[in-house]
Amino acid sequence: MGELRRIPGIGKATERDLIAMGYTTIGSLKGKTADELYAEECALRGFTPDRCRLYQYRAVEYFVSSDAPDPARCRWWYWKDEAAAPSPCGAVCADCARFPDACKGCRTIRGKVYWLQYTGGRRCAVYECCVNGKKLRDCGGCPSLPCEKFTKDPTVSDEQNKEHLAEMLKNLKKQTGAAP
Repeated sequence: MGELRRIPGIGKATERDLIAMGYTTIGSLKGKTADELYAEECALRGFTPDRCRLYQYRAVEYFVSSDAPDPARCRWWYWKDEAAAPSPCGAVCADCARFPDACKGCRTIRGKVYWLQYTGGRRCAVYECCVNGKKLRDCGGCPSLPCEKFTKDPTVSDEQNKEHLAEMLKNLKKQTGAAP
């Protein structure tokens, strides 16, 4: 078993493909994005492999870029578009420490987020407005962004809330192609 097989979810076939693309160590994968790896595999094969391979590469990217990756979070199905793409508010569910055990992701739970226990309500106000009200995938194109529906997470500090909001807005702008 080669070093790449120490990455959870990497079997013989994926290891063989990564080696064929020039990646022989875990360190050689650092700095590579899942999209880059998927594009390289498409070029190597001469066709587009199943999208599940992209999800697997997202798990690889998480593993190699994390200081202390949780092997349980390296299952490819946790990195499907629903969790890896920004949610309506711009948060990336797969990046959250509560994902997937305590929370399955905003799109899956339809905005019924854990922190409602602190703020009340039946559904996240951003999700309710964006998805159920305006029938949008995310708030990226909304002229009111960010609006009063972007509430503070009561479980973290004001500084952390400020950082989270900046990251969410950056993610939403990336989705719409606007400059961050």
